[in-house]
Amino acid sequence: MNPSDLQENRQIRTELGFLLLDKPVGMTSSDLVLKAKKNLGLRKVGHTGTLDKAASGLMVLPIGTSTSFSQFFLGKDKEYVAQVQLGFATDSGDREGLVLEDWEIPRIQKWFEESKSRLEEVLAQVPSWEEQVAPEVSALKVGGQRRAKLFREGVSVPPSIRKIKIFEFEAYDLCPEGFTIKARVSGGTYIRKLVIDIGEACGIPMSLRALNRTKVGKLVLDQADTYEALLLGKVTIHPPEEILDIPSVEIPSTEVKDVFHGKKIRLDWIPAQEFLLTSPEGEILAYCRRDGLPGSLSYKYLKVFSKI
Repeated sequence: MNPSDLQENRQIRTELGFLLLDKPVGMTSSDLVLKAKKNLGLRKVGHTGTLDKAASGLMVLPIGTSTSFSQFFLGKDKEYVAQVQLGFATDSGDREGLVLEDWEIPRIQKWFEESKSRLEEVLAQVPSWEEQVAPEVSALKVGGQRRAKLFREGVSVPPSIRKIKIFEFEAYDLCPEGFTIKARVSGGTYIRKLVIDIGEACGIPMSLRALNRTKVGKLVLDQADTYEALLLGKVTIHPPEEILDIPSVEIPSTEVKDVFHGKKIRLDWIPAQEFLLTSPEGEILAYCRRDGLPGSLSYKYLKVFSKI
């Protein structure tokens, strides 16, 4: 679907596909979703993982029936570029939080002169970190309430410990003002918490000055439309087959109607735990999951994408 479709005839299109948007700093992920719905006249827009208000970068927004694929992206690797500030800490680890510590410049310079080697040692260890205690100020929920809300109300909640993987990690431009991080991490890893933990290991407060998400799985920020383009309605709706990297099975055209009617068809093979059924023309017909039963019908439909 091209941009002119969005502006000239909003009502006749099928809502199926993905938006790739560059979220600006200062806007919540929910605000971006609402803005996409309003400006593009879409009935249903989801997201595939939030970005903090203080962060910018790539967001993948499924529209219409493509929201069925939202969970597919949560576990995807994410790549970030972060600007870290030394001698400054907030309760959230970024510019949105309440200030906890703010060192004077001479104190920061003295620490850097005496402890730069310690900082380099800790940074070299970061790729081996395999667990992370989620930050108290986060969107994670405890008993239906956000951890951030409970934390700021003084309610004590047990720590949320999660397994993480740091596939690539580079820190450069070290100076008393801070340094830059480029990292590719597993889904669910908090970069601002990595920075907090680095600071604690080094004995100096640290926080994010800026955070930019540059990649989600195979999708890169360069593919994203700007927020300004969204305001003008001049954005691209990417078809699912362009965005998804789920294995697919092509079925004969004679069986396409059976799929649309929810009838399972016999498959010669099932390529993965989750897979797509496609037509000979490459159209996605259904999103499926293996159900563990033996035989050519050992799967179930998670979503059938009927024609509108």
